[in-house]
Amino acid sequence: MREDCSHNCSECGSECSERTAPKSMVEKLNQNSSVRKVIGVVSGKGGVGKSLVTSMLAVLAQRKGCQTAVLDADITGPSIPKVFGIHEKTVGGENGILPADTKS
Repeated sequence: MREDCSHNCSECGSECSERTAPKSMVEKLNQNSSVRKVIGVVSGKGGVGKSLVTSMLAVLAQRKGCQTAVLDADITGPSIPKVFGIHEKTVGGENGILPADTKS
């Protein structure tokens, strides 16, 4: 990194290590978590069936004996809680967000 670095790479032409080094996208897990695999269902367009695919994948994996969880980051509509019949609000504590359980 240059001495006069402003950390605004869009205005810089320098090929410093911060600009060229690959960044890890792996986030450290909460001490109470044990995640082995993550499946991301994403789309830039709404109404394409992301929630349907997500819920079906979770249910089918659960039926095959896997322990599953769904993290719904949709701030515009509560599709996943509706699919699984969850009516209460998720709460947080000192250790993060506490998941809502369902039998589905």
